[in-house]
Amino acid sequence: MLSYFKSNSLKSVFSKSCLGLGLLVRHFHGDHAKDFLPEKIELPNVSRVIAVSSCKGGVGKSTVATNLAVSLGQLNLRVGLLDLDIYGPSIPMLLGTSEKGINVTDENKFIPIKKHGISSISIGNMIEQSKGLIWRGPLVSGVVKQLLNDTDWGELDYLVLDLPPGTGDTQITLAQTLKMDASLIVTTPQRLALADVIRGVEMFKTVEVPVAGIVENMSWFRCPNCNTKHNFMGGHAQSVKDVAAKLGVKQIAQLPFVPEIAVSSDRGVPVTAQLGNQLAQPYFSLANRVIEIITELRLEKEKEKEKEKN
Repeated sequence: MLSYFKSNSLKSVFSKSCLGLGLLVRHFHGDHAKDFLPEKIELPNVSRVIAVSSCKGGVGKSTVATNLAVSLGQLNLRVGLLDLDIYGPSIPMLLGTSEKGINVTDENKFIPIKKHGISSISIGNMIEQSKGLIWRGPLVSGVVKQLLNDTDWGELDYLVLDLPPGTGDTQITLAQTLKMDASLIVTTPQRLALADVIRGVEMFKTVEVPVAGIVENMSWFRCPNCNTKHNFMGGHAQSVKDVAAKLGVKQIAQLPFVPEIAVSSDRGVPVTAQLGNQLAQPYFSLANRVIEIITELRLEKEKEKEKEKN
């Protein structure tokens, strides 16, 4: 496994414990999932944790996670972005950190890369860009745990987790391991994507992670010639709202498809890092909405604790 990592690292990136992993993930089945949830940890010096998830690939989840994190950073918050998409890490390209490696402290803690006002870390910063990872689930789960536990974030107001698509090992490991304030589900209005949203929302409910809401990405496209809005991803204008209502969650954003955002992403300069760029406004609106929802969720938890005491 270590052959995947850069040979000029100051120290071994992963400890030996990562190589000798046992079966870390229990199987979750329906209503019995809660029976297998151990005590979850809180990350030291991290105030709030939000997971950005998609149940199908190709819906722009990493772009949303990156611009959400940078938006929060632009609001004078201390923000970290952790790329947990082990097989397909996108954060280094989106932030323009692809050529940067990861250093470690004297205590063998990973040192995040600082750029665009936030700190980030990704497996993509630890391997050659042309290499693919051929790891089974237990090893992936071990790497996820090590990235969570062995990263020196310093003081953070928000840690944004970019999860892989689906409801597999990474999501289950997180549910078993980490206290998260909320999750966001990113989808397109396409019926094929929405079918998987239902599974994702149910998964988070089962493992007791609140769903802050559904983000509809690539919701519409404005024609530059006729200035008309087009829904080009299938479904209809109410598709996501209807699904959200049935699941008892909220649709909290509708983000348009804008080619310039894709171009900026490929350049490693998120639109939210570009001062005065009007294309960034929907992401700042999303960031403010996320802050409101997490504040509300925390107040609800405090009220519940008070009731239990009384």
